[in-house]
This record gives sequence, structure tokens and C-alpha cells, in this order.
Amino acid sequence: MASSSDEEESQMSAREPVEAAPRGRRGGSAPPVDGDSPVVRAGERLVHRIEALVQEIARLRADNDELRRQVREAVAMFERASSAVGEPQPRRRRRPAAEAVPAATARRRKPRGRLSKGRATPPEVTTEVVRAVIAKLGQGTAAEIASEITRAGVRVSGRAVRFLAERAGADTFRGDDGQRRYRLHTG
Repeated sequence: MASSSDEEESQMSAREPVEAAPRGRRGGSAPPVDGDSPVVRAGERLVHRIEALVQEIARLRADNDELRRQVREAVAMFERASSAVGEPQPRRRRRPAAEAVPAATARRRKPRGRLSKGRATPPEVTTEVVRAVIAKLGQGTAAEIASEITRAGVRVSGRAVRFLAERAGADTFRGDDGQRRYRLHTG
């Protein structure tokens, strides 16, 4: 009979593989499930992947702790080195006092004054100049008038021309292209 029971055990083991339950899973409460089921196989694969991820996270945490320790040691080393060095020296080269006085007075410049926040338009560009250019062109945009004045030798912006054209009494209208144009009074 020993041979028949051995055969029965080998047949049973071939039909139902007996595996040890992985860590963290409770055995005994679930009903027996067919091991060849695709759902069971997919579940087992998922469990193995999750366990592998848990192990990977544990390894990464250990690596992270080691790196943090190394960073703390490096910061402490830099602090010790900076305290040993003392105050940083200026990077510029200093001349001896006897040599510095004549050289400094020879190169001394007039101190810069504050920039004026008023008129940025060149003084040569006046309302009369803008009026003359508008009369020459007949009509034009601020950019066209500014480029004509710039060609004459004085650089000026369209913004300044807009300001001066309005002060010069030029008529402002919208052209067919939608841009603001200036012309002199016709009457």
C-alpha cells in the first residue's frame, strides 16, 4: 500500500502545487483556488511585482540615508575649512600707497551726475521741425516722420514724434491701414 499512497501523493502534487504563502499574506481563510486560473496567475504576478517594489523602496531609502550622511559630512568639512581660512581677501590688486596717489589722481574722472528724467528727445527736434517734415510728406505715421528726421541726422523715436506732432497742432486721424497718421490743418 505504500506504493499506492506514494502514487496518490505524486498525482495530487502534480494537480495542485503547494507553495508557501509569501510574507504578509494570511493563509487558511481563503477557499482553495485553481492554480491554473489566469486570474490567479495575474494576481500572483502582481503580488510578486509589489514585493519587488517594496524591496526596491527599502534599498532606495537606505541609499538615501547614506547620501544624507555624506552630505552632512561634506557640509561640516566645508564649514571647518572656511573657519580655518578666515576672512576672504579682496580680489583686486592693490598698489603701494606711494604709487597709488599720483596714478589715482591722473585717472580720476568727473563723477557721474544723476540722469535727468525729463526730456529724452534731442533738443534739435522741435515742434517746428516735426511740422516741417509733416508738410514735406503731406501726411505720415509717427514712425515715418521719425525716420525722415533720423535720415536728416538727428535720431528720434516715433513716441517723441507723436508727442511733438500733437503739440505742433497736427491733425490726427486713422488711415486705411488702421494706423494713426498726422497731417497739417488744411484750412
